[in-house]
Amino acid sequence: MYKIAFVLLVLLVTACGTAKIAAPKEADALRAAEKFPGYTLADLQKGHMLYKENCGKCHGLKSPRSLDEAGWRKIVPPMAKKAKVNATTEDAILKYLVTMSK
Repeated sequence: MYKIAFVLLVLLVTACGTAKIAAPKEADALRAAEKFPGYTLADLQKGHMLYKENCGKCHGLKSPRSLDEAGWRKIVPPMAKKAKVNATTEDAILKYLVTMSK
């Protein structure tokens, strides 16, 4: 009985704490380039990777769609400071999140 309850609890916590973080596609890069001229799919993919690598170290990753652009612009700078990431990495993460929030 306790084993079943424990397994169900683990599954529930795992399911709630893990966001599906979609890999960027060409259509996303085209949308990003409208807002960030010269931005490419490779740039967007790098932002995706940096988001997973840096932000996922300390907490579960939020879906980029969980916030709008204003929300990400408010949250990313203080979190980047806490994570001690450089300005280039912060910018790449922010551009990825802003693009994918739509």
